[in-house]
Amino acid sequence: MARYERRRLRCDNALVSTADKATSRRRPPTFGPEPWPHTAPSGEWSHWDVWFAVACVVDCGGDWDAFDVRLTRERSGGVMPGAYLEPLWSHLLDLRERLAADGLGAAELAGGAVRDPKVLARARSKVWKQALEGRAKTAPMWWTPGRRLSERALTGAWPRFPVSPQGPYEAFAGVVDLDRHHGQWATMSVAEDLAEATVAQVGEADGDAARLLAIRRAALTCGVRAVRVCDDSCGTLGEWLRQAVTEYAVVPWRQTTMPADVFWQDFLELLGEVGDFGGTSRQEAELFLHAGVRGDLDLVETLACALHGEYASARWDFRAREILGLRAYAQVAAGAVDRFTATAAVLGSEDWQPLEAMVSCALRQGDAATARAVLRAADRPGFHRDWVQRRAIEVDRELGGEGHA
Repeated sequence: MARYERRRLRCDNALVSTADKATSRRRPPTFGPEPWPHTAPSGEWSHWDVWFAVACVVDCGGDWDAFDVRLTRERSGGVMPGAYLEPLWSHLLDLRERLAADGLGAAELAGGAVRDPKVLARARSKVWKQALEGRAKTAPMWWTPGRRLSERALTGAWPRFPVSPQGPYEAFAGVVDLDRHHGQWATMSVAEDLAEATVAQVGEADGDAARLLAIRRAALTCGVRAVRVCDDSCGTLGEWLRQAVTEYAVVPWRQTTMPADVFWQDFLELLGEVGDFGGTSRQEAELFLHAGVRGDLDLVETLACALHGEYASARWDFRAREILGLRAYAQVAAGAVDRFTATAAVLGSEDWQPLEAMVSCALRQGDAATARAVLRAADRPGFHRDWVQRRAIEVDRELGGEGHA
């Protein structure tokens, strides 16, 4: 018995010793944001920084522009086009800025890592191929240009409101838990809670236009953030958003000290955010009409063009297309038929709905020539060129070919 115990004790000690050695040799996994542990130029560089530099040197001749082109090509295909492109591109922008500030190129950062087969293999896999999981993201990968613009749309203009929406927003956020996911049935309760809280705050405003503007605006931001964490399969929250944006548009903001340029830029950005969840669908022109766009159409067009440039620079392509559509809806609301053709030429056939809004508006005003000119201007390669051509035929049939050039 004593011999057996001694043998068992020796075996246990051997197992413990082996486990200790294995533990001491095991390194924590590297996901990318961790500091690069080897020799590198001055400053702190992450594994992602060096992987980018290695891939740039080996696969793109050290040319960051060529790297950008290849990254876009490699990451823009598949079932979810660009799903992993924006975070990686955002990191690339940040990396290039830091390198430029230090006067460094890709080769200087990569250094001898380009000659290490293991580093090269991992860099190529991480940069060109692998899916990007959350724990692998750097700060720029989380805070992308598109996300920055989205957050600006939700709260960026608030400091310039006559009454800041921040106070009302905090009250709304106290009613809705924005830090967790809500299932389908819980989402219905969220919509009810938001509706009740809005009614209560509006009642307390006692008709004060500046306070109403702040309350309605805060409710919309809370609603957008809520729908992002909710399962709105029943559409309850989306319908509440639709009603809430209409109520915001009819607030008499001109009775306040709100600057027109602040209101309209915020309005344009807000419609983009609400529109992501169907809150503006088929009522865009009506919203501009309620908000009183007619007297500010030139200003709204100028702001829309500037926003389009920002979205395009951020490669937020679908939002860039949306802002062009909003420009068209503003013109429809103002009845500015003389501007339709030029706007259609910019829109092309990428989005049929604002084109239809302009065509229908022109026909209602008895201006068949403009309706046809809109469709001719939009008849270019794009997602909805077939629709443009079919609609042109329909217009000709409706008008019996009269006046057709």
